[in-house]
Amino acid sequence: MKKLILCLAFFALFTSNIFAQNSNITPEKDESKWSDMTYVTVPVLKILEAREAYVVIYQKNKIGTASIVIPKKWAKGTADSPRKLKTRLVRHTQDAYMTVVKKNGDFARVILSFTRSKSNPLWGVVDYRKPLDGVDKDTLEELEL
Repeated sequence: MKKLILCLAFFALFTSNIFAQNSNITPEKDESKWSDMTYVTVPVLKILEAREAYVVIYQKNKIGTASIVIPKKWAKGTADSPRKLKTRLVRHTQDAYMTVVKKNGDFARVILSFTRSKSNPLWGVVDYRKPLDGVDKDTLEELEL
């Protein structure tokens, strides 16, 4: 009895697949619904913490590394100016990355994903006594890729 029910179930499954309508219709692409936001994601090799900023050393697309300064004040947003720095936590050091989001080609925000523990080898310290260039900037310059 079980074999008969199982055979009927398979038969019904295969016959429904045969008579199913094959629709290879792709939806039209409507450009009015496209977003004007773009992003670039790069792996982070080291984050150096300064008094008023982070110095992020990231891997370039082809070969080599580059660094960029991200002010800590960007993490605090107000009603007039939304925050430009968002942080996320990842579990492992090799999972750290930085995403730069642009709207209409202009800088919108940077998302920095890193490990929680500052004792992790991902983290380092910049000399606090020396002034750091780029702490008072309002936008992020173009990344070297």
